[in-house]
Parts: sequence; C-alpha cells; structure tokens
Amino acid sequence: MTDLFRDLADGATPRALSRGLWARRAAMTVLALIALLGLLDIFGQRTSRSAAAGEAATLAVRAPATVRGGLLFQSTIQITARRAIDHPRLVLADGWIDGMQVNSITPDADGQTVRGGDLVLSYPALSAGERMTIRMQFQVNPTNVGHRSYDLELDDAEQPLTRVDRTITVLP
Repeated sequence: MTDLFRDLADGATPRALSRGLWARRAAMTVLALIALLGLLDIFGQRTSRSAAAGEAATLAVRAPATVRGGLLFQSTIQITARRAIDHPRLVLADGWIDGMQVNSITPDADGQTVRGGDLVLSYPALSAGERMTIRMQFQVNPTNVGHRSYDLELDDAEQPLTRVDRTITVLP
C-alpha cells in the first residue's frame, strides 16, 4: 500500500464523507420504500365498485380509482332497468376520455355525441328487468397526471334517471 492510501486509511473520517454516506443511505432507503409500496400494490389499479339506484334503473360501475400513466385498464358499467327505458343514454364525464385512449367499448353504442363536454352514448331500448353490461378498455396517456371526474349518468333521452359520482386519480 502506498503512503498516500495508508495515511487516508489511518486518518479520521472527514465530516463531508460521513454526511455523504448518510445522504446516500437516506436516498437508497427512499427508493427502496417506493419499490416496496409498489410491490404491495399501493400505487396499483385496484378495482372498486360504485352504484346508484333510482326508480327507473340501477347503475353500477367497476373501475380502478387510481391508475398509472401508460397502463391499460377496464371499466365495467352495468345497467338494470326497473321499468322500460325507451332511449337509454350514458353520459360520461369528460374525465372518462380526457388524457385516455379508448381502446374499445363493448357493446358498441347505437350513437354517440357530446353534451357540454361530456360524452353521450346511446343504446337500444331496455325492457323492465333487462340488464346490460358495457365494458370499456382504456390506456392512460403518460402525461395525464392528476384527478379527474369519473361521473356517470343514465338518462332516458334527456331525462336523468340515476347518477354515480366518482373520481379517478392518474399517477405518473
């Protein structure tokens, strides 16, 4: 060993070297904690169910409350008619499509339009007791970060029947 390294090995540890060591340990701990939380699915796409019932129909939505940029997810909407609904229309808040790529909607709507910034999907008439399930697949745009309204309303033509209020959070 050269004299230079022997002097360094025998000398007292400089304060800056000690602080740098603790800073690296703290940074590694934070990164490990983020990875652990990810493994525990804290940032995951756990699905939750929201429902509302009115005199004419019940409306239920199964979708994740939190999603991450770039990932795929599915939302399932279930309508159960308590009485005949001649012109069922789903009014999706702008958060359903803002910063999202809509990959598919099954079954296809008979028509779609926009009402005040909200997407309106029209479906064929439902008789009393009939149930319709709509599945929508999305991909989150990576730059779409924040909270969005994920509200959903069921109308009979222009007459509101029931409404589910939700929000969706998009993580980077």
